Amino acid sequence: MNDDSDSVAGRLAVGYVPGVQPDKWLTRWRERNPGVPVSARRAGDPRAELADSAGADGFDVIFVREPDDAPRSAPPGLLRVPLYTETMAVLAEKDHELGAFDSVAAADLDGEHWLEPVDPIGATPDEVSAAVDLVAAGVGLLVLPLPYARSLSRRDVVVRPVEGVPATRMGIAWSPAREGDELIDEFVGIVRGRRAGTSRGAGEPPREKRTAREKTAAKAKSRAERAPKPTGRGARRR
Repeated sequence: MNDDSDSVAGRLAVGYVPGVQPDKWLTRWRERNPGVPVSARRAGDPRAELADSAGADGFDVIFVREPDDAPRSAPPGLLRVPLYTETMAVLAEKDHELGAFDSVAAADLDGEHWLEPVDPIGATPDEVSAAVDLVAAGVGLLVLPLPYARSLSRRDVVVRPVEGVPATRMGIAWSPAREGDELIDEFVGIVRGRRAGTSRGAGEPPREKRTAREKTAAKAKSRAERAPKPTGRGARRR
C-alpha cells in the first residue's frame, strides 16, 4: 500500500533568477536523495510561482536576488536565508578599452557615458536584454551582477568586474506555510554546505558574529564560573 503523503511530498521544484547556476546543488541532491526527483527552472520573478503546500504547482524553494544592504531578516511573505554577495560587473561594447583590464574601479570610469541604470532585481530578463543591446551598440556602459552578465553570453559585449558600486546578494527562500518541510530543509542545508548525516537544522539562519566586547565579556564569565569556590573556616554555612 502506498503512503499518500510520500507521493505528494516526494519531489522538489526549484526556481532561480538569471545568473544562478544550481547544477552543483542539484547533483548533490540526487546523490543524497536518489528517490526524490528534483527539477529547476529559471524565472524572472520566481516568487510569483512559490508553492504554499507540498505537491502544489509552483516552486518549493527559490533563489532570489536582493540588495546587499537589505536587512538579514526575511522579507514579508517569505522565509529566507542570505547566501552570498555577488561580484558586480561593468558591460561595454566589445571594442571598448575596458577590455584591456582584468577589473576596474568605479572611479576609473569617470567621464564615461552610462545608460540609465537597470535594476537587476526588479527588471524582467527582456528589459535587461534590451539594455545590453544598447551596450553592444556603443550607446553607453551598464552595471549588472557579474553572474547575470555572464549568463547572457554576448560576444559583442565585454564584461569586467567592477568595485565601488552597490552590490547585490543572493538568498534562498520558501513560503512561510512550508516552515519545517523536511525536503526544503534538506535542500537548503545542501546549498549552505551541510554535509550528509549532520543534524543541524538546514533552515536555521547563520549565527550573527559577536563583537569584541561581547567576546571579552563571555570569556570573563567563563573564567568566573571555573574559579574555585571559597572553602574552609571563612566559608559561610547555610
